[in-house]
Amino acid sequence: MNYSNHNLRTDLQEWKNRLYRAPYGQFGNQLKYLLNNLDTNLQIKGLIQETINKHTYTKEEFDKQTERERRGVDMEFESEIHQTAYCYQFLKYIIKEAGNYNLHNLIIFSRRDFNDTKTKIVEDYISPIIYYLHDKLDKSNSIIYLLEKYKRRTEWFTKKELFDKYQTADKSYEQILEDDLRLFLFDQGIDYPFSTPTSASGRADIIGEIETDDPLVVEIKIFDREKGYGKERIKDGFNQIVKYANDYNKDVGYLVIFNMDKAELNFNLADNSNIFPPSIQFNNKVFYFVVINSANNLTASKSGTIQEIEITEKELTKK
Repeated sequence: MNYSNHNLRTDLQEWKNRLYRAPYGQFGNQLKYLLNNLDTNLQIKGLIQETINKHTYTKEEFDKQTERERRGVDMEFESEIHQTAYCYQFLKYIIKEAGNYNLHNLIIFSRRDFNDTKTKIVEDYISPIIYYLHDKLDKSNSIIYLLEKYKRRTEWFTKKELFDKYQTADKSYEQILEDDLRLFLFDQGIDYPFSTPTSASGRADIIGEIETDDPLVVEIKIFDREKGYGKERIKDGFNQIVKYANDYNKDVGYLVIFNMDKAELNFNLADNSNIFPPSIQFNNKVFYFVVINSANNLTASKSGTIQEIEITEKELTKK
């Protein structure tokens, strides 16, 4: 599968490499290009804003810190989040004070020659941001990988068994599917995917690693028109996962849809690339839609015409 975060990680590295390769006259332009890219990508912007929310610096604090930078006094950071927040905000502060992006001309960064100065700026202020973003995107990619693996496991091997349990139940339909996904996540190394603590918006279906600073938030919905679970169910699920992401201060949310219907679901979103899974960038956060085709339908040779149910971004996000 082609995961969207892999492409983004590649972009981050290329933006940094361009800065490293920039000659004297182009360094400021490449720094502006990199920072503008960080600011315009909603997922990256959300990740950085999350660090700033935890460690916000004022102009007065940076006024004092500038003198420390001139004397070459290294900052001490309590975490990568802290370092990222500092580096990003300090760069923005210095650029605003200087009135341009040519930081290599400033005395506080000056070294014996331009290459030394460039290396200091990149390694001390840009690299910590890039490393932090890589780590965050890697974790998101690993969750997507697990959900894709669960999708294949279900569709290839356990679909009939799961569908039979669903069909014979008279209530708690989502609980059956939720338990199956929980067991899989536990087997794959997600510790304690059991908690459903109450947040301001209610209870999410799966809150994994709740004891950590970075819990996994997954909402489960069923699509089955025979039971009255149509498109509105998916729209409600999206609304819920947005609220849970806000409640838990998460920049990523996952909506897992068990398709128990004969129709195929087609997410027609702004990003129509063939990247798995389809996603929406909304309110500086990213939300992924993972469809598990779980109906025990007839074989392809006997199923006849396939009906498609389209779900658009406008339908999901309109109030």
